[in-house]
Amino acid sequence: MKETHMRANRLLTLNAFVFIAFGIAFALYGPVMLAFFKVPELSIDSVTYWHLAAFARMFGAALFSLGLLLWSLRKAFIEASAESRRGVLFALLLGNLMCGIVSITQQSSIWMTPSGWVTAGIFFILTLAYAVLLARPASYRHA
Repeated sequence: MKETHMRANRLLTLNAFVFIAFGIAFALYGPVMLAFFKVPELSIDSVTYWHLAAFARMFGAALFSLGLLLWSLRKAFIEASAESRRGVLFALLLGNLMCGIVSITQQSSIWMTPSGWVTAGIFFILTLAYAVLLARPASYRHA
C-alpha cells in the first residue's frame, strides 16, 4: 500500500513539475510559446496578437498556480484518507483528460505542429498514469 502511495506521490510531483515549468514558460514567454503553435503565422492584426499573448500569459499563471497546488499536496496526499486520495486522483484524471481532448482538437484543427502533438501526448500520458493508479482499488481500502 505504501508503495502505491509513493507512486501516486511521484506522479503528483511529476504533474506539478510539468505544470510549473509550462506555467513559467507561458507566463514569462507567452509570445515565444505561441510561436511553437504557429500562432504568429496566422493572418491577424497586432492588437489581436497581443490579446492572444496576454491570454497565453494568463494561462501560464493558471498552470503555474495549479502546479504549486499539486506540489503542496504531496505530503497531505499521503496522510489523507483513501477516499480523499481517490478523489484527488480522479479529479486529476478528469482534468488531464479534458486538457488532452482540447489539445488534440486544437492540434487537428488549428495548430498542426509537432508541439501540439507533444502537448496532447503529455496530457494523455498523465491521464493514463492516473487511470492506472485508480485501477488498483486495493490501494484505497486501508487508510
